[in-house]
Amino acid sequence: MQPAQLTNDDLREIEQAVQQAEASTGGEIVPVLAKQSSFYEIALWRAGALLAGIAGVILTILFFTTDVLLFMPPYLWLLITLTAGLMGMTLVVSSWPLKRLFLSKQLREARVLDQAKNMFFDHDVHLTEPRTGILIYVSFFEHQAVILADVGIAELVAEDNWENIVQQLTQGLKQGRTTESISQAIIACGELLEASGVHKPIDDDNTLSDEVRINE
Repeated sequence: MQPAQLTNDDLREIEQAVQQAEASTGGEIVPVLAKQSSFYEIALWRAGALLAGIAGVILTILFFTTDVLLFMPPYLWLLITLTAGLMGMTLVVSSWPLKRLFLSKQLREARVLDQAKNMFFDHDVHLTEPRTGILIYVSFFEHQAVILADVGIAELVAEDNWENIVQQLTQGLKQGRTTESISQAIIACGELLEASGVHKPIDDDNTLSDEVRINE
């Protein structure tokens, strides 16, 4: 599911989960939803090269086994090969599952993590006075999520403790339970913070808005 396909009710449900999670803890949770973390131009080039290569092989086989291409001008060979390459690139752009086939898991994970770090600063998660901001970054194309906590949280909650929440969230994304999984992850973060002693201060001013950030 892409961010643009989330309804207003979906966004409200996620925002309510943020409010619920922050009701009893000093952490400030910022959910950021992205269509994808990179355009992945390399997938286009790989798909284009593959189909162009296949077209070239087929033309070569036909040339040596039949008389069909015997009198074909050389520029038509090139045109057919280039057309096949363009078709491959077009297919990859229009199909997320096909595009993922041309990308390694390591590359997708690296791009998502890099973009999550950018979003941490772009959305001012680091600007709370006690440094208790938490970013929950969800990238739909990759079916991946990243949780980044500011230093005030990291001192109390080990990074490994977020891993189970991330795994549950990404599993839900793959199953199409987008809104439910994001909301559950947010509430789980709040419970972890409360259990780790990140209590809500008396003068809490909710520095960061509870709204969902959409990064198209």
